[in-house]
Amino acid sequence: MKLDHLTLVLADDHAIVRMGFRLLLEGVGARVLAEADSGEAAQRLFAEHTPDVLVMDLSMPGMDGIEATRRITTAHSTVSVVVLSSFSERRMVLEAIDAGAAGYLLKDGGMDDIVRAVRAASVGE
Repeated sequence: MKLDHLTLVLADDHAIVRMGFRLLLEGVGARVLAEADSGEAAQRLFAEHTPDVLVMDLSMPGMDGIEATRRITTAHSTVSVVVLSSFSERRMVLEAIDAGAAGYLLKDGGMDDIVRAVRAASVGE
C-alpha cells in the first residue's frame, strides 16, 4: 500500500521511534513535514504545517498526547490524528478517541497496520 503525496507530522518523545516511523512512512511514499518531541511542539508544528495526518504518541513530557490531540482537533476540525501508543488499557483508548483521534494503534502492531491506519485516517475513516 502506498501513501503517495500524503503529508504527516510525527509526535513522539523518543527520537529513535520517530526515525523508525519516518523511515516506514516515507518508504511507502508519505512526506514527513516535521517531528515533535512533546504535545506542545505537536500543536505548534501542526498549526505551522497543516499535514494530512498527525501521528501522535500519548506519553510525552509536558502536555501529553491526549491533551494535544484535544487541542489540535478542537482548533482544526478537519485534522486526522492517529495515535500510536504502547498503552493498551481501554481507558487510554477511549480518552484518545474522545479527544478526537481518528484511530488508535499499539506500537507493537505490524507495519502494514500502521500504513493502513494512516491511509484510512487521511480519507476520514
